Amino acid sequence: MRSAVIVALALVGGGLLAHLLLADPGYVAIRFGRTLLETTLPVFVLLLVGAHALVLALQRAFASRRHIARLRSDRRRRRAREDSARGLLDLAAGQWKSAEELLTRAAPDADSPSSNYLVAARAADLLDATDRRDEWLARAQEESPESRTAALITLAEMHMRRGHDEAALQKLEQLDASGDLNSRGLELMARLCQQLGRTERLQSLAPRLQSAKELPESQVNELLAGVRLAALRAAGERADADAVETAWSDLPRAVRKLPQSVVTYARAAMSSGRHPAAEKALREVIGESPDATAIRLYGDLVLDDPLIPLEHAENWLRMRPEDPELLASCARLCLRAELFGKARSYLEASLARRPSAENSLILADLLEQMGERDNATRVLRESATRSIGRRPNLPRVRLRRH
Repeated sequence: MRSAVIVALALVGGGLLAHLLLADPGYVAIRFGRTLLETTLPVFVLLLVGAHALVLALQRAFASRRHIARLRSDRRRRRAREDSARGLLDLAAGQWKSAEELLTRAAPDADSPSSNYLVAARAADLLDATDRRDEWLARAQEESPESRTAALITLAEMHMRRGHDEAALQKLEQLDASGDLNSRGLELMARLCQQLGRTERLQSLAPRLQSAKELPESQVNELLAGVRLAALRAAGERADADAVETAWSDLPRAVRKLPQSVVTYARAAMSSGRHPAAEKALREVIGESPDATAIRLYGDLVLDDPLIPLEHAENWLRMRPEDPELLASCARLCLRAELFGKARSYLEASLARRPSAENSLILADLLEQMGERDNATRVLRESATRSIGRRPNLPRVRLRRH
């Protein structure tokens, strides 16, 4: 009902308007400079309606093109995300060629093209394609100048993987010179200095390592332990007992608990004549963890009472009777205590469990001093045979009788 009323009113209004226009169609004049455009009002209205319809059509056409372009862009981005994800999975699965192709193909439309190129560089490096690796790293820096730090650290890690420590250190020093070295780069630089024996350089990095909040304290202590242990070894080589103790006390408590640190201190203390201090440190670490190097060094102790370290070693042996290193250390301590029969038994038991040229020589010397030259010769011959892996097939020598 309401619609019928609206249609009726529209017809009546249209009729009245048509009657008025027919009676007096009106006059419209528009001047453009010297040009005068004259028309009737109905024609002008139709022109306006046509122009409006044309504008709307053009707007719809452009909006449709933008919509299509947006759809295509979204599709490319979606495909790039899928290819990037597949590339990462392929890299983790060891399919480096596929990973490189997927990541580089997706890079132009990826959310972070530089990240794609950095990961693709890793894949190329694993394929030994160093030219492509360098190209992807350069592309990463072109896409995002902020990725220079990540690119150079990535390249340094790749050099380290190949054993090119000097080249890796050079890249990190470039970052350090420009002030762009982050905590990860600082850690790598410290490890490289440690591996290359650059103790002075590593020592200069100590304050920065200790102030780097991103690096765990245990990791920093491990990196700096090399510098401090080097000072400890140097003091031992000079037989400077005071310097040995000073260097040992400078080590962090966590580092002093490491078996390798205790062994280094014990060697330095023994070199400076402080065997009791070395014995105490070695005894504590062996009691907590049976470190083979510490056990071997314990057998070299020289105390006023050789039975004291022997008693401790034999107590450990009751708990680990099959330990060949502990058996050999007990044998050497028995020799210092002049318990030659016991020393022989321990040496033979150690050699039965794990052959050793050093222990074979000690046993042969002991047997010779005990007057058993034939057994001493046999032990040396067996040791030599084990060292070459076989017994030479030579003709027997027949001595001529005169």
